[in-house]
Amino acid sequence: MSDGTTPTEATTEVPATPEIPARFAAAFGDWRPQAIVFDCDGLLLDTESIWQITEDRVVTAHGAVLEDGDAALLHGSTLEAAAELIARRSGHEEQTVRADLHREFDRELAGGIRTLPGAAEILRWAGAKVPLGCASNSWLDSLEDKLRLGGLREHFTVLEASDTVERPKPAPDMYAAAARALGADPAQALAFEDSGTGAQAARDAGLRLIAVPTGGHPAPPADLALTTLTDPDLRAWIATW
Repeated sequence: MSDGTTPTEATTEVPATPEIPARFAAAFGDWRPQAIVFDCDGLLLDTESIWQITEDRVVTAHGAVLEDGDAALLHGSTLEAAAELIARRSGHEEQTVRADLHREFDRELAGGIRTLPGAAEILRWAGAKVPLGCASNSWLDSLEDKLRLGGLREHFTVLEASDTVERPKPAPDMYAAAARALGADPAQALAFEDSGTGAQAARDAGLRLIAVPTGGHPAPPADLALTTLTDPDLRAWIATW
């Protein structure tokens, strides 16, 4: 006996709406970003280790004696800020220290850059949903080079750097500029950061924030902190947008 339905009608199901992972629901509710701005160094690319080698080499070459708290100041700082601090601790000319940092960093970069776990995948998944930008305390030419060497440049429609805005991180300028360039009010944009310097910039610009701290560093204040971009709940949250 027929129940009045065709085989197609009997087997058609409405796709289930993906469920928001509990951690993300607690942090963001039903909020969805209209754009995302990623930091670069230490979050997407393993340039932090290259920068650390560069800093250590220049600190040693100039005989700088670092003080308590200097390491935290250098983490996520601009090259210019690092040069000023090392010059002050060594008594050498800031311009000379800056040139040495440039030279040593470029030399280390020439050896290649490792993409951090999950970076390429998250950019691909998120980029299929919303426009992406990158905000870095690097100078723009260096940011372009790093993203290209790491195979990530194609994912970004907007880049902001220390020389594209009036004030670098921890000022909010580049995050606010990137969000607006992506067509979103900062309050409707999401930032990903690993450092306290960058986290402050993103929060002060009005963006929501996910922190993914570099190994050995504490997580800065954020809406949510993850230990890695490979966190499966992150992909599951993106799938709900």
